[in-house]
Amino acid sequence: MAASMNGYYSIAKVAAVSGLSAPTLRFYEQEGLIPPVPRDGAGNRVYGEQEMTRINTIRCLRAAGLTLPHIKRYFALTEGGEDTLRIRRELLLDTQEQLIAQLEELQRCMSYLKLKLQHYDACLSALSKGEKPPVFHSEELNKLFADDEA
Repeated sequence: MAASMNGYYSIAKVAAVSGLSAPTLRFYEQEGLIPPVPRDGAGNRVYGEQEMTRINTIRCLRAAGLTLPHIKRYFALTEGGEDTLRIRRELLLDTQEQLIAQLEELQRCMSYLKLKLQHYDACLSALSKGEKPPVFHSEELNKLFADDEA
């Protein structure tokens, strides 16, 4: 994201680039997730690189499934300096492991959808030729989730 001439971003620019609404950004500031944002002479918030880093961290942790209280805890730990490095690392490692599991599940779901779509395409193709649609064999789908049953 390109900064304005003075190295700062308006709330509108931050909202547009981050996908977070201006009210959400203000809420995060009120809740202490973002430290008080500096203001310009007109009283408008001006976000710098530190605020953008914090916002991007929040976006990442929220997308990873952390709740706002967990994110607050993480930021509180960051203020603890080196003494909290192991705890912060463990928190991010746990989050990473959860995301890996979610990605694996999503990949199985994508494979499932791909198989179903291929079947529907074959059915539509057959019907358009006046032919009988092929029979779908659900065993292929069930194999995708066989590891879950073990």
